[in-house]
Amino acid sequence: MAADTKKYIHRILDKLKKGNPLHTSLPCGGELHMDRPVPYLLVYRVPPHGEDTFTSTLGKTEAAYLVAPDTAACPITPIIRAIASAMADQFGGFMLLEVWLSDRADSTPFIIHISQKSALVVAEKLQAELQQIRLLQTQGIGVELEKGKKMLSPPYYSVLFDAEEARKSEIILIGLEITPIYINQQTGAPYPLFLRELREGFGKALRKSFFEFVRIKTSYSAAHFEMLGTTELHEVVWDIDEKLAEYSNQFDFLLLVTPINAQEAWRRFSNSKYRKNPVFHYRPMPIDPELIKRKLYNLPIEDITDPTIGYLFRDKRKEVDRMLNMLSEREKPDFLFSSQQLFGIIEERLLETAKAILVAIEPHPAPEEKEMIDAESFAEMAKIELQYLKQQYDAVSTAVRVRDDVEGVMVSRGTLNISSRYRITKDRAFSLLQHEVGTHVATYYNGMAQPFKLFYVGVPGYEQLQEGVAVLSEYMTGGLTSQRMRILAARVVAVHHMLAGNDFVNTFDLLVDKYAFKPEAAFNIAMRVYRGGGLTKDAVYLKGLLHVIEYIKAGKDIAKLLVGKIRQDYLPIIEELMHRQLLKPSPLRPKFLEEPYIAKINEIKKGGSVFKMIG
Repeated sequence: MAADTKKYIHRILDKLKKGNPLHTSLPCGGELHMDRPVPYLLVYRVPPHGEDTFTSTLGKTEAAYLVAPDTAACPITPIIRAIASAMADQFGGFMLLEVWLSDRADSTPFIIHISQKSALVVAEKLQAELQQIRLLQTQGIGVELEKGKKMLSPPYYSVLFDAEEARKSEIILIGLEITPIYINQQTGAPYPLFLRELREGFGKALRKSFFEFVRIKTSYSAAHFEMLGTTELHEVVWDIDEKLAEYSNQFDFLLLVTPINAQEAWRRFSNSKYRKNPVFHYRPMPIDPELIKRKLYNLPIEDITDPTIGYLFRDKRKEVDRMLNMLSEREKPDFLFSSQQLFGIIEERLLETAKAILVAIEPHPAPEEKEMIDAESFAEMAKIELQYLKQQYDAVSTAVRVRDDVEGVMVSRGTLNISSRYRITKDRAFSLLQHEVGTHVATYYNGMAQPFKLFYVGVPGYEQLQEGVAVLSEYMTGGLTSQRMRILAARVVAVHHMLAGNDFVNTFDLLVDKYAFKPEAAFNIAMRVYRGGGLTKDAVYLKGLLHVIEYIKAGKDIAKLLVGKIRQDYLPIIEELMHRQLLKPSPLRPKFLEEPYIAKINEIKKGGSVFKMIG
């Protein structure tokens, strides 16, 4: 063995013995990566004629991989053997999975090769998982399992271990021959989208197979297959995360699509006896959407080998792109079409539920006299709630802004903004603070506590879950009044009416004449729906609440929904990243999740529905 090879082996084994991460360049451009000492290694020995795009990047989604040529000038087999033997001694077993490209373009996509009986269970698991890969362009993935008597390797290299050596060291070898189904045979170039899908499915199949081996053959501790995923990410990931947050923070979408003349517009509308569509004015556009879009699509997201992170970033880029489209189209017909892409449409079930709520709840014939508090008093109450959060996580800001240029109450980038004209009944103020501070502010700072900025900026479509949990918090603290529920239902009906082609006046008339809303309340509901040119976002409050109710009834943990500004179908991704130690536990737990309010969760679990929430 050459002296240089011995030096490599000594350095590698020393790091593994100490439990340190291992990122080492190998001879002739090779690469060895191990996040931590683990009892398996994915190996791709680069063939003499050069590496293949797919095969060489396969392992880079995993916690332990080696990619290198194996020649007389650059021998890599001794290094692989040394790692396998050392880790087998440490964990009581070791698995080598070697992948290579098939030279038969018409063969089965995946052929698994084994010669050891001890490898059969893991090989069958790998076969089953690869067969589960579902790609849009194919009917299914063919996978063969070939059992031979001789230890196999790529046709151009020698085997890594002979059978007797492997048996004595408790090492199993599995070969995986891959047919290049992802390559256009006419041009020789890969199909990039097909390749992306295949890599994602392949990575998950690998981790489940490694987990099967770890579970039954070694002393390594792992409770879930995702715990075997990589725990370290390349610098490009953090660069892109930083840039996506930077571009998202260059504009405040809701402020830019919310009228600044709502009070004046109401007076003019009232003076016209509700017959003339109001004219809304907006803040000047502080950005050039086209310039930000250019920067967005210059981000090299395609260079990210981790499928989960790549998906997160592509999804966020698409959302920012659509928001920028909407800002470019503000007060133009296309604004409404982009809004439907971003916030979705009104499903029949949601519309019927909203209409049923409006029928079930009678409008108050005469409002009760209740104590009211003004904006300044509400702001002081808010500071108390913010201080409660700050005691749990010092990064929380207790600043509250009372402003002339906003309507109602809104949280923007973790800060509560209150209209200087705002008034609210004292008995509902605490519940509204659980909505705004306990949900919107808390999830902002929980997201900020994560390594990824994406979780406080907001993943695409987070508004539905956010508003659903926020409305739930009102119910749990006794402040979800029947009139508040009527407003949430009316927003859904108003959005549907707008999408049917009706103008502002027509929707206003529907709310007043059919559903008995007072004119100013009907105006405010319609204003929120027609702002910017048609914003369908207001339907997500009731929709989100319905989904959260079903989530709770399924026995799931409500606290998981507060890890950041996420959407509900992201929960499997959140759990994966938690298993991989790429996300941290949430530092904040709002008051509505404590006694006595948390008891309401048990009521919902026993058969709650939105109609049982009507006070």
